[in-house]
Amino acid sequence: MPNSYLPNRFERKYVVSEEKACDIRRFIQSHVEPDEFLTPGAPQGYPVYSLYLDSPMLSLYEATAQGMMNRFKLRIRYYDDSPQSPIFFEVKRRLNQVVKKLRVSVKRECMPHLLAGITPSKSDLADPRQDMYALAEFCRLRTQLRAIGTLIVGYNREAYLDPVAGKNRVTFDRYLRAKQFDPAKGLILDLDPVSPADPGVILELKYVDRFPEWMQQLIRTFGLERQSVPKYGWSIESIGEPVVMTRSIRLFRNAIPA
Repeated sequence: MPNSYLPNRFERKYVVSEEKACDIRRFIQSHVEPDEFLTPGAPQGYPVYSLYLDSPMLSLYEATAQGMMNRFKLRIRYYDDSPQSPIFFEVKRRLNQVVKKLRVSVKRECMPHLLAGITPSKSDLADPRQDMYALAEFCRLRTQLRAIGTLIVGYNREAYLDPVAGKNRVTFDRYLRAKQFDPAKGLILDLDPVSPADPGVILELKYVDRFPEWMQQLIRTFGLERQSVPKYGWSIESIGEPVVMTRSIRLFRNAIPA
């Protein structure tokens, strides 16, 4: 039975210039291969979209902004606007330096009632062989936080993984964009650039268990300096935290039964 658990991993994030990104791509060629979604027609990546849920007072955003070591995100990831494509409910926890992620595919038409607080069931799953734990945990946290759809964040991802076990990944993310979520419009693709319009290329090194020697060498060779790269946080700050919070409170109040 496919389960909802992904391996615990570590993530190191950097922002680099386009020129340095090209040099890094050449450096890693002997260690990784393009992932299955990276095509010759889109060499700089495929679109990735995430609907982030948060409390009306943006408590999950605040946890990141304050640098809390133990925090989590609730998001719904999607890659296109086809009604037939599944969407992916994710709980991403950071416990000190370790990232723990739950992910499960869900039928797109089930999203509204799940976000409205209806108890999840097997019929919501895009693949009935999956276990229910990730979806149940997502809905539990959503209810506990009284979270609602807040912001859609998108970018283009160029991804590579090691050819042996596929555990270690290198990703380059570009063209960060976002828009406040409108339940009437749903999971849209038309988003606005996050300012600054060109913050650079977001480089992420992701590994399980041992930090690969070649990744360590990459860092030394290019003089990379690790930093916080909160895509959701940057998007909120680009739009304006008061603007996002005001809309979130209004949406929350409208969702409460009279």
